Amino acid sequence: MTVTHINVVTDDDELIVTWRGGSPSLSVFVSADPDDPGTDVRAPDAPGRTVIARTARRQYIHLFEPEQGFIVAAERCLDMDGADNFRDLGGYPTAQGSHSRWGRLFRSDRLDELTADDQARIESLNISTVFDLRSDGEVAMAPDRLPSTVRHVHLPMSSDVAQQRSMLARIIDGTLVKFDNDDMSSGYLRMLEGFGDYFIEVINEIIAGNRVLFHCTAGKDRTGVMAMVLLGLAGVPDAHLLDDYELSQQYRRPGTDSPFREKIRSAGFDPDDFETMWQSPRAVMRLTLEGFQQRWGDHASYLNWIGVSDETIAAARAELCTTGFD
Repeated sequence: MTVTHINVVTDDDELIVTWRGGSPSLSVFVSADPDDPGTDVRAPDAPGRTVIARTARRQYIHLFEPEQGFIVAAERCLDMDGADNFRDLGGYPTAQGSHSRWGRLFRSDRLDELTADDQARIESLNISTVFDLRSDGEVAMAPDRLPSTVRHVHLPMSSDVAQQRSMLARIIDGTLVKFDNDDMSSGYLRMLEGFGDYFIEVINEIIAGNRVLFHCTAGKDRTGVMAMVLLGLAGVPDAHLLDDYELSQQYRRPGTDSPFREKIRSAGFDPDDFETMWQSPRAVMRLTLEGFQQRWGDHASYLNWIGVSDETIAAARAELCTTGFD
């Protein structure tokens, strides 16, 4: 019986792994490598469920179903002391019948508060390149704290929708009287129109076989657009692009919006008129995808439009996607 709907969640010091389907012959392998199941193998604790003790090193769960082969899963959001929205973009199904590969592509919020333990975690993930999408001012004010083994590449995807401080000034001086889902999605479409060269640079790094992390400050706007482009390139359907975007709302640091809400209120405005600024509602990415389809049609057409050839798309997919169910 085919294994589907694998889910890995954290419960204190344990990983709870659940799935649907599978035969009595199914085995569970646990390793620190998304591509190698290793030799730590066990039987499930119960049909469709097993519990695994967590370790300091990231763990990948390899379910082996004899009629299907290996199916890999892991926690979506990684534990970091100095980042809250650090996520692995593996495990999403694609239109080609494969999945995005775990351990290849990561997204995050700000990295300027990473601890020494966080830096060690990044090294253990074998991430070779970090693409910093923040503005020049953001980088100067709060430079990334990265291990020396990681190359830092600055790609400033400057946009008014992504920089709350500049928008706050416009709210206070009365030039911005509201900010809603339409405004945010329009800003995302401007990023898609204006930063094709940046997307190409990240795609080329992926084709080179390197593990990549990209981030901005909140990890939802500039980072969300980059994730949409790369997962779309991999062939991930729009429904899962919406899921991935919306997850930032779940993992964002509690209270990060409070200073902005208070300043807006103190200036005599209603913060609720601007709440899209610090949220990641599903409707924003849905509007973005609708505008994207009206403008370019599909992801391949968009990539061609910014100068990515069909051959390059195929090469990037080969790096980003599994073959079948492995």
